Amino acid sequence: MIIENLKYATRIFRNRPILCNYYVTYRCNARCVFCDFWQRRNYKQIPDASLEDVVRNLRELRKFGIIFVDFTGGEPLLNKNLPHMLEEAKRLKLITSVTTNTLLYPSRAEEIRGLVDILHFSLDSLNPVIHDRLRGVPVFDRVMESISIAKSLGEQPDLLFTITEQNYREFPEMVKFAQTQKLMLVTNPVFPYFGNAGITEKALQFVETFHNQPYVYINRAFHRFIRAGGNRVEAPRCRGVSATVVISPQNELLLPCFHHRNQAVPIGSSLARALQSPQRIKALRRQGTYPFCKNCTINCYFDPSFLYKRDVYFFESFLPKIKYWFDKTIRRKITFSGRNST
Repeated sequence: MIIENLKYATRIFRNRPILCNYYVTYRCNARCVFCDFWQRRNYKQIPDASLEDVVRNLRELRKFGIIFVDFTGGEPLLNKNLPHMLEEAKRLKLITSVTTNTLLYPSRAEEIRGLVDILHFSLDSLNPVIHDRLRGVPVFDRVMESISIAKSLGEQPDLLFTITEQNYREFPEMVKFAQTQKLMLVTNPVFPYFGNAGITEKALQFVETFHNQPYVYINRAFHRFIRAGGNRVEAPRCRGVSATVVISPQNELLLPCFHHRNQAVPIGSSLARALQSPQRIKALRRQGTYPFCKNCTINCYFDPSFLYKRDVYFFESFLPKIKYWFDKTIRRKITFSGRNST
């Protein structure tokens, strides 16, 4: 699959997208304190993405040169057709990712087995009280159960740690747990959104002292970006529209991004037509310069954006990705090999 996708990697140098954030549902069964999906009443009325639309769009996304598809939400496992969507994505040799709160994982693990290349389990603390308080529902035990099930099925889920003021001091214990489990611990600094204050310098400093630890992924380019005050509209670093295609459950192309969408282009039966629409061309020209782009640090757009310009953010974000790959593949095999030989 890696070789299959290498031919598309040069799209970065031509300002063409490589990632699709596909919102397959707006529904969620958690009540996370740093997310507003569950608070929006209108989201509950919006139908999940249909299998027919998703399959058609995936085929067009592949023709368009997309490499990664992140099936997201809401809680993506609430979409009953997610396994079939993943099957089609894998048939097209797309790299797939899913992030789940794990409430439904035990009952659906067999359905998605082997279909998710990057599987994230949200885990914000090893203290059940803290984790459940941040997630707003009793889910800690389900995360632990899901880790056991996933490993028994041959999966290697990453542990997604959303860094907040309430939990950053939990990080050392999380590192030990990840190393014991031989699972990647991926950090995700909370960003200012719908009243969230974002992350503090104190929390960033505390967490990044562990950046060289095995099985720990910290993108220090993103920390640098936060410290610099985020996106500057007079010299934008955001390449969100260039790097990412965002599709809603209602089969719309969202522009310029999901969190600050001000346009929704109906896709209908032709994603290609929506991608060539005047609205997207205008959004490409204006990306990073809208008033709401000022000081933006939404990492799901800046992580891919950093690859679209060769500067300090490009190089500083590239190295952690190499470490992620090394820890998840080579280090893990070396560890297991060493254990088996003793």
